[in-house]
Amino acid sequence: MNSILSQDTYMMFAAATKKAIRDAGGPTAVAENLGGIPRQNVERWYAMPSNGSGERFIPRSIPLFRIVEIEADVVSSGGLPPITRAIASYHGFDLLRRTDKTSAGNPVLAIGHLMKEAGAACETVTDAVADGVITADEKQKCISDLQKVIEAASQALGSLAGADCDAD
Repeated sequence: MNSILSQDTYMMFAAATKKAIRDAGGPTAVAENLGGIPRQNVERWYAMPSNGSGERFIPRSIPLFRIVEIEADVVSSGGLPPITRAIASYHGFDLLRRTDKTSAGNPVLAIGHLMKEAGAACETVTDAVADGVITADEKQKCISDLQKVIEAASQALGSLAGADCDAD
């Protein structure tokens, strides 16, 4: 296991942390929300450490429970958690918001939801390409509907992977 991240990877996480803190109201608001810690500590946690000649690059980090608290503010305002999203990306995964919690544990409902979203996306794409020109509005609608299909497929896959199924 590599215990020290590369400088590029650290910079990606530092940028995600800065975004999370900005999206959660800025360093002052985050410091207040985290129990009145000094603002400088919030800024210091994601500051780029100096890397003088011959010094080993040692990144600074925010404790995990603080990341959860910061990202809770971002998520409650409708955003995706930027640090969690960066970690998922680093490991080769995409982070998707669950949109239909009722089908998350039921494979039949999850697959039904996927089929509904796929049908809607097919209709949107067919309408968009019917005249041979895709307008900016049509493009956005297609992207939105296809994103819904991806999210529904992810939910269906997760639901199926965790389901107790009878073997025939």
